[in-house]
Amino acid sequence: MGTFDDQLAKAERLDAITHRVGYALWQLQELEGATAQFYVQIVQATPGMGVAAGEALTEKALSKTFGSTITQLVKAKRLPNAMEARFKALLSERNWLVHSSRSTNRKAVHEDDACHRLIQRLDRIADEALALLIAVGTHAEAFAKKHGVSTNEIDRLVAETLKKWHGEDPL
Repeated sequence: MGTFDDQLAKAERLDAITHRVGYALWQLQELEGATAQFYVQIVQATPGMGVAAGEALTEKALSKTFGSTITQLVKAKRLPNAMEARFKALLSERNWLVHSSRSTNRKAVHEDDACHRLIQRLDRIADEALALLIAVGTHAEAFAKKHGVSTNEIDRLVAETLKKWHGEDPL
């Protein structure tokens, strides 16, 4: 069973791991949602289609898998090559995280080195998801500006959305 100190160390490693898993999943979900919206914006949306049609396309895109969204963006040739490679690599890491990270890292709860290696990998996943989220936002903003949406309008819509979400003026 181990000493009390051994059990405490295992609990602390498990706590650190689960916090990092949760954060990585949180970042991935944010990216998945933003990527689905980006896909609708640059591939499916048409001028004059209206808000209701856009929201319906977005809802449908959000119901698809992350892999499906990436595949559709690649097929449409709407991602720069470097970004495409990063998305594919992150998708592989996301699938590992969701489907096999626990079974391939059982030692992480029992051994400091294994725990450290797992936490580093989880941190890299979360960091890359955030970096891609920022890149998607930058590309979405550039696309909107290219199609005649002003910076002031983008800022107004962001503030309006945040106010709806949070019930307060974010700025």
